[in-house]
Amino acid sequence: MTMHYTIKRGGAYDRFRMMLEAMLERQCEIHCLSLTPISIEHPLYYNHVVAFPFRKKDGLMAKLATLLLFPAYGLLMGWRKKVDLFIAFGPLYAFLEAVPKWILRKPMVTFIRLDLSLTSQVRHRLRMFLFPNKMMEYVGLLFSDRIIAVNTTIREEVRKVMERRKGADVCVLFNDIPVIEKPALGDPLVTRAQFGIPDGAKLIVTAGVLTPRKNFEIILLSLSRLAQKDLFLVIVGDASDREGLRYRASLFEWVNEHGLDRQVIFPGWVGQEELWKLLGTADLFVLPSVKEGMPNIILEALGLDLPCFGSRIPGIRDILLHEELLFDPKDEKALAANIDRYFSDDQHSNYLMELCRERKEKFTFDWKERVFQTVTENVGV
Repeated sequence: MTMHYTIKRGGAYDRFRMMLEAMLERQCEIHCLSLTPISIEHPLYYNHVVAFPFRKKDGLMAKLATLLLFPAYGLLMGWRKKVDLFIAFGPLYAFLEAVPKWILRKPMVTFIRLDLSLTSQVRHRLRMFLFPNKMMEYVGLLFSDRIIAVNTTIREEVRKVMERRKGADVCVLFNDIPVIEKPALGDPLVTRAQFGIPDGAKLIVTAGVLTPRKNFEIILLSLSRLAQKDLFLVIVGDASDREGLRYRASLFEWVNEHGLDRQVIFPGWVGQEELWKLLGTADLFVLPSVKEGMPNIILEALGLDLPCFGSRIPGIRDILLHEELLFDPKDEKALAANIDRYFSDDQHSNYLMELCRERKEKFTFDWKERVFQTVTENVGV
């Protein structure tokens, strides 16, 4: 059994679905509690949508109702369906599943996708909610029989939190590079034309939810320092909350004020195949985030043999590893220097391409098989 509050675009939700698919493909029966339907077509998948009296599914009342309803529904469904294992895709979900897990005496596996301090900040902007949220997440971790972190820094952070609990099982499962069929990428010139990129121009792509922690403004600042006029930037993604809307507006305003509206393109969200086509025709991918778990978008870029620069933070550092591919996310001068050298020094750019191909090999594996093994091995299932 697992739980998911509601559908929210992003890499974490994509991996949640992949985890469900991995279990279903290996003939595991899945029961998923949610506030909104999470549709997966499979005879062993059961989505139990919790009855909810409020129209708005992301407000304070919805969250309070979730804290009350999900543990009760989880206990009822876990008992009726004779659940063997609870899976929590985050420490707060582990808290919601702790009561049914404890009463039914079943094991629980918890995934951690972001560092613990950030998960609290993402869910609750008001300071009054940070402490109770952290306490709930801590309780969820205490009740977990296995914790699966997405990068090495999160694993060490969780181990420190769990040091008083002897025998806590904390491991790392990296994301993988998805299988991308290159024949489906289409004609690069056609793709560029669709996004308004002139033939022969240099193209940088970045992507993600428009939120301050993605730090997209650092790329804009670096562009303003470059002398090249044939350099275009596409920022794929959109806002998902009020803070994101304000952030998006600030990016638009900055671009217009600095006369970069022709060079910087905001297409919003695009489909997966369309994104891959765009990455397939780009010259460089840059991800400047200040906080990440393990971003799928860099792995997709590597899978398409697209050279990448990423900020020197946990998660991205695990993927790119080499200092030549990393930069300080607060230093636009350093990023501008990296971009300028990449486009002006062919020998250096070939070297960076080789480093990226090396990292691609590291993350080419069957994630679904590994997640099934990691979830089910030696947890009493």
